[in-house]
Amino acid sequence: MATVRRALVLAALMFWQGGFTFYAAVVVQVGHEVLSRRLQGFVTRRVTNYLNAAGAVALPLLAWDAAARPASRRRALRWLCWGGLAVALALLVWLHRHLDALLDPAAFAVLDPDAFYPAHRWYLHVSTVQWACALAYGLLALLDWRDEDRSLPCPS
Repeated sequence: MATVRRALVLAALMFWQGGFTFYAAVVVQVGHEVLSRRLQGFVTRRVTNYLNAAGAVALPLLAWDAAARPASRRRALRWLCWGGLAVALALLVWLHRHLDALLDPAAFAVLDPDAFYPAHRWYLHVSTVQWACALAYGLLALLDWRDEDRSLPCPS
């Protein structure tokens, strides 16, 4: 069961945060070049719904994995990272709704730039914190899995 749990955790983290990383590092820049900065933002508006849904699927899997370990300092750190991921996801969903209300998708227009751009900066900051929490959680999970494997009896 541990192998299944680990595979699900890896797949969930790779899809969620790997998707975020690739999108932020590559797709946004290409979209700016091909479409325009404004039009790319309307693509991102739709994509972030899927990223947030991926987070909602991943969080229970990450919690299952953290709960499977005995109490330790590292497990507490994993729960702290998980809490950071959960709070960041809740904030991102809330901010997304707020930002959506400031857009007119039919006209590809920002209705209130003075309100939109500061809120968008917050969205980017919270996304960065979430990404850092995911990296830390992944590293801590790998260290826990290594320790768990070392404690297994060796077949002779």
